[in-house]
Amino acid sequence: MDTQILDFWIGNFSSEEDFEDFVNEDENFYVEEESDETHNSKFAESQDTIWLDYDFVEYGFDDTNNNIYDKFSEYSFADQWLPTLVSRINELQIKADINSLIFLNSGQIAKPVSVEDEMFSLAYLGKIEFSV
Repeated sequence: MDTQILDFWIGNFSSEEDFEDFVNEDENFYVEEESDETHNSKFAESQDTIWLDYDFVEYGFDDTNNNIYDKFSEYSFADQWLPTLVSRINELQIKADINSLIFLNSGQIAKPVSVEDEMFSLAYLGKIEFSV
Protein backbone atom coordinates (compact mmCIF):
# COMPACT_ATOMS: atom_id res chain seq x y z
CA MET A 1 0.00 0.00 0.00
CA ASP A 2 1.37 3.42 -0.97
CA THR A 3 1.21 6.52 1.18
CA GLN A 4 0.47 10.00 -0.11
CA ILE A 5 1.11 13.28 1.71
CA LEU A 6 -0.67 16.37 0.46
CA ASP A 7 -0.64 20.04 1.52
CA PHE A 8 -4.11 21.63 1.82
CA TRP A 9 -5.51 25.16 1.71
CA ILE A 10 -9.15 26.21 2.02
CA GLY A 11 -10.32 29.67 1.20
CA ASN A 12 -12.95 32.24 0.60
CA PHE A 13 -12.72 34.23 -2.63
CA SER A 14 -15.06 37.01 -3.67
CA SER A 15 -15.77 35.30 -7.00
CA GLU A 16 -14.85 32.27 -9.07
CA GLU A 17 -13.09 34.60 -11.51
CA ASP A 18 -10.85 35.93 -8.70
CA PHE A 19 -10.09 32.38 -7.59
CA GLU A 20 -9.22 31.23 -11.11
CA ASP A 21 -7.04 34.30 -11.66
CA PHE A 22 -5.18 33.50 -8.43
CA VAL A 23 -4.67 29.79 -8.87
CA ASN A 24 -4.42 29.20 -12.63
CA GLU A 25 -1.05 28.71 -14.22
CA ASP A 26 0.27 31.80 -16.04
CA GLU A 27 0.91 30.81 -19.65
CA ASN A 28 3.35 33.73 -20.07
CA PHE A 29 5.65 32.07 -17.55
CA TYR A 30 6.81 29.66 -20.24
CA VAL A 31 7.26 32.37 -22.88
CA GLU A 32 9.35 34.75 -20.79
CA GLU A 33 12.93 34.08 -19.87
CA GLU A 34 13.43 32.36 -16.56
CA SER A 35 13.76 34.76 -13.68
CA ASP A 36 13.67 34.59 -9.92
CA GLU A 37 11.03 37.32 -10.04
CA THR A 38 8.54 35.50 -12.28
CA HIS A 39 6.18 32.88 -10.83
CA ASN A 40 4.03 30.42 -12.74
CA SER A 41 0.90 31.50 -10.81
CA LYS A 42 -0.23 34.02 -8.24
CA PHE A 43 -0.73 31.11 -5.88
CA ALA A 44 2.92 30.06 -6.34
CA GLU A 45 3.98 33.66 -5.72
CA SER A 46 1.92 33.79 -2.52
CA GLN A 47 3.85 30.73 -1.33
CA ASP A 48 7.25 32.21 -2.29
CA THR A 49 7.68 29.48 -4.90
CA ILE A 50 8.75 30.16 -8.47
CA TRP A 51 7.31 27.07 -10.09
CA LEU A 52 4.66 24.49 -9.17
CA ASP A 53 4.16 21.31 -11.15
CA TYR A 54 0.50 21.71 -12.03
CA ASP A 55 0.29 18.03 -12.91
CA PHE A 56 0.25 17.52 -9.13
CA VAL A 57 -2.00 20.42 -8.10
CA GLU A 58 -5.75 20.05 -7.74
CA TYR A 59 -8.13 22.91 -6.96
CA GLY A 60 -11.70 24.02 -7.22
CA PHE A 61 -14.32 26.60 -6.39
CA ASP A 62 -17.85 25.94 -5.14
CA ASP A 63 -19.93 28.87 -3.91
CA THR A 64 -23.05 26.84 -3.11
CA ASN A 65 -24.51 26.50 0.36
CA ASN A 66 -23.56 22.81 0.41
CA ASN A 67 -21.51 21.44 3.28
CA ILE A 68 -17.77 20.77 2.88
CA TYR A 69 -18.33 17.08 2.11
CA ASP A 70 -20.72 17.88 -0.73
CA LYS A 71 -18.51 20.63 -2.13
CA PHE A 72 -15.27 18.66 -2.27
CA SER A 73 -16.14 14.94 -2.29
CA GLU A 74 -15.46 14.56 -6.03
CA TYR A 75 -11.74 15.36 -5.80
CA SER A 76 -9.02 12.71 -6.02
CA PHE A 77 -8.93 10.44 -2.95
CA ALA A 78 -11.39 12.72 -1.11
CA ASP A 79 -12.75 9.81 0.90
CA GLN A 80 -9.24 9.41 2.34
CA TRP A 81 -8.47 13.03 3.30
CA LEU A 82 -11.81 14.83 3.62
CA PRO A 83 -12.60 13.67 7.20
CA THR A 84 -9.19 14.93 8.38
CA LEU A 85 -9.66 18.21 6.50
CA VAL A 86 -13.05 18.81 8.14
CA SER A 87 -11.58 17.94 11.53
CA ARG A 88 -8.83 20.55 11.06
CA ILE A 89 -11.34 23.18 9.96
CA ASN A 90 -13.30 22.50 13.16
CA GLU A 91 -10.16 22.50 15.35
CA LEU A 92 -9.10 25.86 13.94
CA GLN A 93 -12.66 27.16 14.35
CA ILE A 94 -12.73 28.57 10.82
CA LYS A 95 -16.05 30.34 10.51
CA ALA A 96 -15.62 31.98 7.09
CA ASP A 97 -17.65 30.66 4.19
CA ILE A 98 -15.38 28.15 2.48
CA ASN A 99 -15.74 28.20 -1.28
CA SER A 100 -12.33 27.08 -2.52
CA LEU A 101 -9.84 24.27 -2.10
CA ILE A 102 -6.25 23.81 -3.24
CA PHE A 103 -4.10 20.77 -2.59
CA LEU A 104 -0.86 19.43 -3.97
CA ASN A 105 1.89 16.93 -3.34
CA SER A 106 3.77 17.81 -0.20
CA GLY A 107 7.27 19.10 -0.82
CA GLN A 108 6.48 21.33 -3.79
CA ILE A 109 6.32 24.32 -1.44
CA ALA A 110 9.13 24.66 1.10
CA LYS A 111 7.19 26.74 3.64
CA PRO A 112 3.42 26.70 2.99
CA VAL A 113 1.56 29.65 4.50
CA SER A 114 -1.88 31.17 4.83
CA VAL A 115 -2.45 34.36 2.84
CA GLU A 116 -5.06 37.08 2.86
CA ASP A 117 -5.85 40.31 1.06
CA GLU A 118 -8.93 42.41 0.37
CA MET A 119 -10.21 39.94 -2.28
CA PHE A 120 -9.70 36.61 -0.50
CA SER A 121 -8.47 34.60 2.45
CA LEU A 122 -6.64 31.32 2.06
CA ALA A 123 -5.84 29.21 5.12
CA TYR A 124 -3.12 26.58 5.08
CA LEU A 125 -4.39 23.52 6.96
CA GLY A 126 -1.21 21.48 6.87
CA LYS A 127 -0.24 18.09 5.55
CA ILE A 128 -2.60 15.15 5.40
CA GLU A 129 -1.17 11.65 5.00
CA PHE A 130 -3.25 8.73 3.77
CA SER A 131 -2.92 5.33 2.11
CA VAL A 132 -3.86 4.72 -1.52
